Amino acid sequence: MRTYAFPLLVIYLVTLPAVAQETRERSDLELIQRQFTAIDQLADRAKNGSENIDGARYRFDYLRFAADLERVREGIQQYLSPSRAQPADLVKLADQYRAEAPHSSPCHEHD
Repeated sequence: MRTYAFPLLVIYLVTLPAVAQETRERSDLELIQRQFTAIDQLADRAKNGSENIDGARYRFDYLRFAADLERVREGIQQYLSPSRAQPADLVKLADQYRAEAPHSSPCHEHD
């Protein structure tokens, strides 16, 4: 039993930082997602406040900003929850397994 303990300990110590890093990354990305929600709300408030301003030469493109923000959010979400690979389409089975034997004469038994 003692000979197996050391390799298991080494494997545990090597993989532990990777698991901790993955957990930290996941929590940081989830925090970014929540912050995007707050940014989206602030952008809506800014958009509503800018509708009353007349005569401005340039306006902030809130629709484009919202689309870009949504695209980044979707990218992070896909990273956090990757879709599972779909099973490959299998070749259709023949479903006919009776074949003529080579050099056989036709059977007229049922004629």
